Amino acid sequence: MNRLLPIFMKLENQPCIVVGGGKIAYQKIKQLLEGEADITVKSPAISEEIRSLPVTIQKTAYQKNDVDGYKLVIAATDDVNVNRQVYEDAQQYGIPVNVVDQPELCSFYMGSVFQDGDVKVAVSTNGKCPSFGKFIRDHIKNMSKGVWGKALEKLALQRVKIINSISSYSQKKQVMEKLVNSTKNKFIPKQVKRGKVFIVGAGPGDPELITVKGLQAIQNADVILHDALVHPHLVFEINPNAEKIFVGKREGKHSVSQATIQSLMIEAANQGKQVVRLKGGDPFIFGRGAEEAEALAKAGITFEVIAGVTAGIGAAAGFGIPLTSRNEAQSTTLITGHQCEKNGKHNWRALAELNSTLVFYMGVKNISEIVSGLIKNGKSSSTPLAIVQNGTMVSQQIFISTLENVEKELEGTNLKTPAVIIIGEVVNHHQRLQKYVTSIPADYVDPVGDFGFDIWKNEVVVA
Repeated sequence: MNRLLPIFMKLENQPCIVVGGGKIAYQKIKQLLEGEADITVKSPAISEEIRSLPVTIQKTAYQKNDVDGYKLVIAATDDVNVNRQVYEDAQQYGIPVNVVDQPELCSFYMGSVFQDGDVKVAVSTNGKCPSFGKFIRDHIKNMSKGVWGKALEKLALQRVKIINSISSYSQKKQVMEKLVNSTKNKFIPKQVKRGKVFIVGAGPGDPELITVKGLQAIQNADVILHDALVHPHLVFEINPNAEKIFVGKREGKHSVSQATIQSLMIEAANQGKQVVRLKGGDPFIFGRGAEEAEALAKAGITFEVIAGVTAGIGAAAGFGIPLTSRNEAQSTTLITGHQCEKNGKHNWRALAELNSTLVFYMGVKNISEIVSGLIKNGKSSSTPLAIVQNGTMVSQQIFISTLENVEKELEGTNLKTPAVIIIGEVVNHHQRLQKYVTSIPADYVDPVGDFGFDIWKNEVVVA
């Protein structure tokens, strides 16, 4: 329970002291300067940023009772003994004190502040999670859209006239309430919420490989449409309040059509919702993200594509395989394994002649066609080959062979998908580095079977 009394203090020209001279102290000093306080900074070391501010600098260590005579005290040092001394001294003199990141040594907290003209809103989380306070502040800022301050200016002018013309307090209150309501409609137009779709790459499996931008999109989503191979932690734990719609495609299992997926995104966006289309790997690499982008553009829906770590890169990195290396591969070619049949579309001669690492996605079932196509068109049969299954996940495994031996060595093995095939001399790096390279995927959820992820389907399944 937050039992703090919210108070806005008048600190203009009042003596305040900040103990500390680093980045955190700098942030607190800037907040005090907004209140036009008379600030003294005391610390043996003072940053250049603080030196440039209109403050009094005392380049000395804090001594007992140095807070005497000040109206407000902030301690922002990394010395626990100094911080406690500052707190105890301030308590002795009855001076409000804040020791940064130590709630138990604070008589007041500095909230996350939003300001628009004379409108100022401070958010307190009772010292428990300042980051959440900043999130709420930013939400308020987005609601204001820069018009609350202007509305207040107009209200203030009319309020003066009302106060001077009406003597009854209750009547003044009634008139002001009506005025505020009318001003709200006149000067703060109703914001028409526009939906947006974020096509987000969730990465190859390990939920910690999500980008910061992708994570923020998930956190702010109203609806998440997720694939089968997206880690459940990203889908269900990051934003438990969002509606989850499973739209995964897995061979031999019920799939949601691409047209249905696109229709769901457009419908949700038209309802003003923030939509995240969460796709494994990178959305523009074998992820049909381009088709979804085209559909959104055609429907007039604003969208943003947030890149992700593609499976080939993530799987190779986890086992110390550089897809390009100065002496072994000048490029990397990403290839879909779905078109490797004898009558497929691949130009095997061109692929065999490339001085490039070849990375096949979804190609394990067509390993025979891949090997045959490359060897028959001139690729050395001794070329190293690696198959990485469940790359970046806690159950990841690597299988090392060569083009000529892989089929024979795979006999009797229980190779599971998803898996990528890496072909090229760069595979040899794994054997040289395997004793030293460590890859520790996040273990938020124990993997099950072949990662069909059916058990993580949300109750809201639209198909």
